[in-house]
Amino acid sequence: MRLDALPQFALALLLLILVISFWVLLRENRKLERESVQVAKRCERLKAGLSKAEAAQSETLRQSEFYRLASESAPDGIVVQDMTGRILWSNPAFCKMHLRSADEVRGKHPLEFALPSDQTPDADVIASFAYVDRDARLSSFEVIENQRSNGELFWNQTSVSFSKSRQGEDIAVQVCRDVTKQIEQTDKLEVLSQKLEHEAKHDELTGASNRGAFREYFDELVGAPDQAPVGILHIDLDNFKTINDTHGHAAGDAVLVHVTNALKDSVRPTDMVSRIGGDEFVITCPRTPDLEFLGDFTTQLMKKLSVPIKWRGSLISCEASIGAAISGENPVAEELLAQADFALYEAKRGGRNQAATYDTSMKNRHETRLQHSNEFADALNTDALDCYFQPKLAMDSGDIVGVEALVRWHHPKDGLISPDELLPIAKGLGLMADLDLRSMSFALRERQKLVEAGLKDVGVAFNASPELLEHPDFLERLICEVDRANLERSHIAIEVLETTDLGNRAASSCQATTIRQLHDAGFQIHLDGFGVGFAGLSHLASLNVTGVKLDRSLIKTLLADLTSQKIVRKIIELSNDLSLSVIAEGVEDPETARMLQDMGCNIIQGYWIATPMPARALHSWLEVRRRQQTRKLA
Repeated sequence: MRLDALPQFALALLLLILVISFWVLLRENRKLERESVQVAKRCERLKAGLSKAEAAQSETLRQSEFYRLASESAPDGIVVQDMTGRILWSNPAFCKMHLRSADEVRGKHPLEFALPSDQTPDADVIASFAYVDRDARLSSFEVIENQRSNGELFWNQTSVSFSKSRQGEDIAVQVCRDVTKQIEQTDKLEVLSQKLEHEAKHDELTGASNRGAFREYFDELVGAPDQAPVGILHIDLDNFKTINDTHGHAAGDAVLVHVTNALKDSVRPTDMVSRIGGDEFVITCPRTPDLEFLGDFTTQLMKKLSVPIKWRGSLISCEASIGAAISGENPVAEELLAQADFALYEAKRGGRNQAATYDTSMKNRHETRLQHSNEFADALNTDALDCYFQPKLAMDSGDIVGVEALVRWHHPKDGLISPDELLPIAKGLGLMADLDLRSMSFALRERQKLVEAGLKDVGVAFNASPELLEHPDFLERLICEVDRANLERSHIAIEVLETTDLGNRAASSCQATTIRQLHDAGFQIHLDGFGVGFAGLSHLASLNVTGVKLDRSLIKTLLADLTSQKIVRKIIELSNDLSLSVIAEGVEDPETARMLQDMGCNIIQGYWIATPMPARALHSWLEVRRRQQTRKLA
């Protein structure tokens, strides 16, 4: 190589070194740039991770605060226990519930302080306690009686669940709630429920079972596998209304309680005493052998009930009539009760304070009555009824001054149906008002015939039942028919039973209002059956009546019974003082008629004068009597 070429080579080598160095620097720079980008990315990732961690930590702290607030503010007590039951932590509600601080309960077992002092277990029992993990019974609610530190008892509802601590230890979490108010409310509701159930099946006044309980017990008895006969005693107190009217309703209530207790004292443990009406009772007797057993039982009951009850210094006598029946095949409660009711009706018809059993002969009579009941409505609607009239005699003149209309039913097969059967049928069917309206029409028609026959002084009377007095069309129909026939109202008498229940305030009752309206309209109002009840005198003071009709039971014993004589004499004297007419019914002999006349009673009615007769016979009888009277005067 030439020396003059050396600088060029060096220059080229230098240039090469520079190029290589630049390339190396460029590559390193790019490498540094890439690494810088990677570092920047790693920093971003690290920063994002730190932000996420910070957010997670913040959320954890936030949740922890919520847990703290929840545990401290929760109304339910919460405790964390180890598996031996020792308390590791408790919330304020638990401490407040037991009136103890957190330090007091920490490390203790609830059995040491939570239970009533007389129920706290022994120390060895507490020491041996251990939770059985996942015991399903513990997760359900259990109500336990607890005691606060001040000795106050309360009901604690608890449940237990299980978990693990961060260290992996098993722990129990118990939740408690004071449910004392709920328990007390539940107890009250239970007591109320029992009370309502008792009231639904028992009479409030006497405590006896009611009709619903009777039906339920009867159905239970007849549904039993052995199908043993069931006996029924239907008991009705005699003259109970008289007790109320004489001594007041408080005395009547006392009598009902007395009767209930007497019946309960007399029955067997399996018998049921039920009150099914105001003064009606039923005794249900399972496994009744026969009617003779019921007959002996009724005798014992009547003897027991005949013992008077002491009431405010006086004795109240209480008697009863009893009807007995025994079940047959396929018994039904209402049917058997109807049989006992019919027997009761027969007992009362026999004179009250009697007992009757539903035997074969009575069954036949009952079936006949049921048949008559089925036919009576048709007879009423088809004008198959007739009317008989019984005259009333004025003693001073011997003149017939009135007739009483008495509805009769001539059955096409059984002949004349007696009033004793007809009236209960009409009442049972709810047709008493219709029957009385028919009687009213008969009476008004007969009054018109009497006037046409020249017998203007012969008045007519018809009976008005409580049902008729409450009938909305009665007064209007009466006035309409009377005015249409141009009849004098003063010759028409409406006879109202003295025993009609006009309520505690007779003067303001619906029936009393009708009676007042009848009186104001010019009709005669007579209290029928007067003297056998104790409401009569009060009715005289409060009702607008123009006369009284002495009951036939007083007249029947008048000659032989001094008491009846005194009662009748006083009633006649009082009535005369009040300017009321007095009529005596049931006069069957001249001696009774003369005694009544001597007492001041001027009008009589009874078989001694004439028996009830059809209208066509009445006019013939009146004509014959007129001729006889004319011959006597001649």
